[in-house]
Amino acid sequence: MKNNKLHSKQHPDRNMKSMNDHMDMESSSGDIMQHGGQMMHMGNMKHKFWVSLIFSLPIIALSPMIKFSFMPSLTFPGSEWLVLILATFLYVYGGAPFIKGARAELKQRKPEMMTLVALGITVSYFYSLYAFTINQFFVSNAHVMDFFWELATLIDIMLLGHWIEMNAVMAAGNALEKMAALLPNTATVITDNGDHIEKPLNEVVIGESVIVKAGEKIPTDGVVLTGNTTVNEALVTGESKAVAKVENDKVIGGSTNGSGSIMVKVTGTGQSGYLAQVMQMVSNAQKEQSKAEGIADRVAGLLVYAAVSVAILTFIVWLLISGDFNMALERTVTVLVIACPHALGLAIPLVVARSTSIGAQNGLLTRKRQSLEDATKLDVVLMDKTGTLTEGDFAVNEYKATDTIYSDAQILSLMGSLESGSSHPLSVGILSKIKELNLNPNCQIKCNSIDLFL
Repeated sequence: MKNNKLHSKQHPDRNMKSMNDHMDMESSSGDIMQHGGQMMHMGNMKHKFWVSLIFSLPIIALSPMIKFSFMPSLTFPGSEWLVLILATFLYVYGGAPFIKGARAELKQRKPEMMTLVALGITVSYFYSLYAFTINQFFVSNAHVMDFFWELATLIDIMLLGHWIEMNAVMAAGNALEKMAALLPNTATVITDNGDHIEKPLNEVVIGESVIVKAGEKIPTDGVVLTGNTTVNEALVTGESKAVAKVENDKVIGGSTNGSGSIMVKVTGTGQSGYLAQVMQMVSNAQKEQSKAEGIADRVAGLLVYAAVSVAILTFIVWLLISGDFNMALERTVTVLVIACPHALGLAIPLVVARSTSIGAQNGLLTRKRQSLEDATKLDVVLMDKTGTLTEGDFAVNEYKATDTIYSDAQILSLMGSLESGSSHPLSVGILSKIKELNLNPNCQIKCNSIDLFL
């Protein structure tokens, strides 16, 4: 529900911790990123990206490939050594996540995109090291070109892509935190001798009784023992109407109590609670692969073998054509650097993760990622009348009096007079319209018929 906002004063992190004390589940937030069906610790991608970018700028500026007609040469005695030092730092620091990811893929004998990225940056670095050695310590008629600036830009682009992907995946974790924030940190438990004790939520157990005062969040799932009230379950179930609760009725943890105080017997808390199960469902949806993601991973795996095969073929062909080992090796490295279309393994998981995250933040929970792809094949969608897909904010769009004796404004005022004592969502919508038009809701008139369109 868009217009429903959390008014809890509780800190989301504390609520999430309290929930996790009961739940054995993995959160999508943190430094964990899912790629190719594997969960790997990727470190702080944002920090790595900015540090790598800063160290890349001197490499790019000092590269002979970068020439400015309006500026003199930026090279100076010893600049080659500076580029080598900076590139070595970049390879070790910025390339570490990809090398670790490739090691994990190879360990499972499933080389995918991480292997391809690691292969590209590794061959470009060590070939550049070879070229540097040739140019610095050996006399050669031909200059051997290095790939230091390609190494720097490749690492920067890959880190930026993974940073964007992590933000998308972490958004789902933020959605889980918002759901966890529906629960209060503490609950007022009634002891056997009638005392009221405030306990941390993670210490409340099934079978205890808790008191929920008017306007408070219901801390756990339970059954009403005494009292009657209305409960707003919109943020939990999607139902926008207030639900009346009397003795023996069930209540859901995370919903908001209305104007009455009730005593609730705890029937579910932690992993057994309704809200915890919904959070588990969202978390599982984030970790599940769709068919498109599976296809992308398989293609990425084949691309690793294709890239290596083409690179070997390139080396053999150019060595036979030119007879120059350095030229053949240079073309081979070029093929491996270019054959790194990481977007193939990044685009689909990024779109799906972002879609499920945005949906969760707006109250649309996805049980299976595959359903997002299958939705494109739908012809007809049937919805019930509960307003689950609306904003949950009922408003008067049009009103008209069919009795010519009274004006439209008078008829609306009469409706306001009839609804003034009700807190029903439709009544609230009518009274809001009257207040907006500055009408008097306490008029005394008679009419034969009224048409009111909501």
